[in-house]
Amino acid sequence: MNNKAELVFIPTPGVGHLGSTVELAKLLVQRHQRISITVLVMKLPSDSKVNTYLNSLSAGDRVKFIHLPSDEFQGSNPKSFFTSFIESHKPLVKEAVSKLVHSESASDGSPRLAGFVLDMFCACMADVADEFGVPSYIFFTPSAGFLGLMLHAQALYDEQNRQITELKDSDSELEVPSLINPFPTRVLPSPYRERDWSMILFELTRRFRRVKEQQFNAFEMVIELGLAVEIKMDYRKEFSGENQMIVKSREIEKGIKKLMEDDNEIRKKVKEMSEKSRKTILEGGSSFTSLGCFIDDVMSNLS
Repeated sequence: MNNKAELVFIPTPGVGHLGSTVELAKLLVQRHQRISITVLVMKLPSDSKVNTYLNSLSAGDRVKFIHLPSDEFQGSNPKSFFTSFIESHKPLVKEAVSKLVHSESASDGSPRLAGFVLDMFCACMADVADEFGVPSYIFFTPSAGFLGLMLHAQALYDEQNRQITELKDSDSELEVPSLINPFPTRVLPSPYRERDWSMILFELTRRFRRVKEQQFNAFEMVIELGLAVEIKMDYRKEFSGENQMIVKSREIEKGIKKLMEDDNEIRKKVKEMSEKSRKTILEGGSSFTSLGCFIDDVMSNLS
């Protein structure tokens, strides 16, 4: 019986999400010798950084990349361009995976398709995975705290008909189950400040239930974890380019000077948290164990 597993990774377009996806892929193949990974690369128009990044990687036998055709995509609505761009790649993903499955079936020793690993913004590709009869896994690149905010915001909308976009300029606070402290709505990420983006995020979150932003990160680092100095958390930068607020250099300078003080408690906490984080990836650590559970689940798909 062939017990080699092939996973298809689909990262969000852009070098930032691609980089974290590649690191996870490398970690998996290092951990388990019978897992191979194919990364399907979508490239945004005029994005030259992706090729530069991929060319910088050393060749690996069990992690390969397939560049999906980058025909010029014409989106009518700027706010929905990103999600429409990803949706438009469904037929290309299906074609690429069909070829992959066909080539694997031609050899008894080749790995078998065991699942799709999808970046959070590529959750729609679960429909393609369903066509091949394999499960989908969401690779959520932001923090668990932000996932909690997404789930809470979507539940408020679906169950109580409350739209948190209406609270974006108020002094109200949200009691988010995944956070210790109340979350001030004035620092809602850029997407929840616009109705179009919030609706897109609600749909993504619904898909998560069926199968990650700088302002939220600032709140989490400063208030939740105490690992950063606050410079400014209520700045504005909408996806539409409106309502932008500049953080002045003297505010940045003040924050840096505070952080560099010898007796600064934040520096001590960062060092302490860094050591704790390092231990999680060692054998017996929480990240090491969680990755092992994921691998066991993937390999069980072959039985």
